[in-house]
Amino acid sequence: MATIIGSRIILFVFLTATGTAFVPSSCSRLPRRIGLCSVNSYCRGQSLSLVTEEDVIELVEKAEDLWGRVEALRKESEALSLQAEDVGTETEAATKEAEASLKTGSISVSKMADAQEAQNKALDLGSLLEAALRKSEEADEVEVLAEEALAASERALEQYLIDFPEAAQ
Repeated sequence: MATIIGSRIILFVFLTATGTAFVPSSCSRLPRRIGLCSVNSYCRGQSLSLVTEEDVIELVEKAEDLWGRVEALRKESEALSLQAEDVGTETEAATKEAEASLKTGSISVSKMADAQEAQNKALDLGSLLEAALRKSEEADEVEVLAEEALAASERALEQYLIDFPEAAQ
C-alpha cells in the first residue's frame, strides 16, 4: 500500500516538474492555422499544452478584426454600387440623347461625340459594377474566414474553461 502511494507521489512530482503528461494536446482539437499553441509551439502531444486566456483573447481579436474588415468591404461595395447607380442614370440619359440625335438628320461630329460620351459612360458603369462585385466577393471570402475565426475562438474558450475550470467561477 505504501509503495503504491509512494509511486503515485513520485509520478505526480515527475509530471509536475517536467510539465509532460500523457494528455492529448488541446491543439489537436483546434485549428492549427489559427495559431493556438502559445505554450507548446509544436502541437504534437509531446507535452502538456493548455489554451491560455491570452490565446482566447488573441483569437477573439482576430475574429473581431476580420468582421471589421467584412464591414468595411461591404461599405465599399455599397458605395461603389451607389456610384454606379448615379453613372447608370447619366448613361441612360446620354444614350437616349445620342440615340435621338442620331435618328434625326445626317451624322455629324457633334452627334458622334454624343454617342462617344454615352459609350464612355457605359464603360465607366461597367467598371464600377465590376469593382463593386469584386468588393462584395472579397467580403464574402473574408466573412467565411471571420466565421471560422469566431468558431475557433469559441472552441478555444471552451477548452480554456476545461483547462482552467476556476476561471468559470
